[in-house]
Amino acid sequence: MDSELPPVLPSASPPNTPVPRKSRTWLVVVLGLAGAALLGVLVMVGTGSLFVLTAKEQPLSVKDRAALLTVEDVAPWVEGFSPDKSMESFSKKRYLDGSYEIDYEFDDPVNEEAPYVMCSIAVEPKVSDALISHKAMQAGINIGFAAEGKVELVERNDLFQWGDASKFSLILSGGAPVGMVFSARKKRHVFLLSISGVYSDDSVAIEELLVKPLLALERLPAP
Repeated sequence: MDSELPPVLPSASPPNTPVPRKSRTWLVVVLGLAGAALLGVLVMVGTGSLFVLTAKEQPLSVKDRAALLTVEDVAPWVEGFSPDKSMESFSKKRYLDGSYEIDYEFDDPVNEEAPYVMCSIAVEPKVSDALISHKAMQAGINIGFAAEGKVELVERNDLFQWGDASKFSLILSGGAPVGMVFSARKKRHVFLLSISGVYSDDSVAIEELLVKPLLALERLPAP
């Protein structure tokens, strides 16, 4: 990745055309189903109950926030859009084994022009734990989209790859792109991003969007 590249806005077709809000709300349903599926997978591998029972809320550090991709990063992709920051939510949970999870969501149900942005990070004590988390996360996403039925994921790893394992997909509704999903693992760090309401199929623009939080992700301390 070339960090010296100047900022580039998406050149996809359409590059900055937001999807109407009523056509985007399915993503919240999909992610809810994905979360439920993820929890089910964790329970099957014997760690779900531990995670649920030992989670402790913690404040986010400056480094934590730097590793999250937020609506401010996506806002330039939507012409004339100014996000309502009161619609953001941040959380951090630490578990008994020392692992921790950082979550971000922006969802503005009032503004038709507002994209939906969700970013989630997991930092595990061992690479083997991160492998399980990443696979469970990917399984949850697949189950969530399959269960919802109105949308599909089209894998486009030609647009962006990162870390030890990653998957980049465009979200399609009615055959038309309406968003993006990216999941990745590098050593003990796991990253998930979902955006709907705007997308790009320009690899340079996608790299410019993701490079900063991913570099910050690598600097997050392991348990």
